Amino acid sequence: MASPEDLRILRELQNKPENKVCVDCPMKNPQWASLSYGTFMCLECSGKHRSLGVHISYVRSVNMDAWKGTELKKMQLGGNTKANNFFKKYGVAKETPITQKYHT
Repeated sequence: MASPEDLRILRELQNKPENKVCVDCPMKNPQWASLSYGTFMCLECSGKHRSLGVHISYVRSVNMDAWKGTELKKMQLGGNTKANNFFKKYGVAKETPITQKYHT
């Protein structure tokens, strides 16, 4: 389980407007994160990310998993808007299926 300090940092990040919606779909209040991309996602999308393998997307629960300082730093440097803007720059829409989006 995440420590109280880790939860405080993660809650601050989750409360940013850009992170209040899943990075890959319109679901609100995402409770999962990809450390690989520094993004927040919903339960359904987290399952799809997990199926890609940890070498592509390393997924953690915001509430249930313990977090290392380096993992929190990755989340602080990332964000859903940054990720979606990056994909958009290369012509990959938010609605692109996850298996296709993260294998392009």
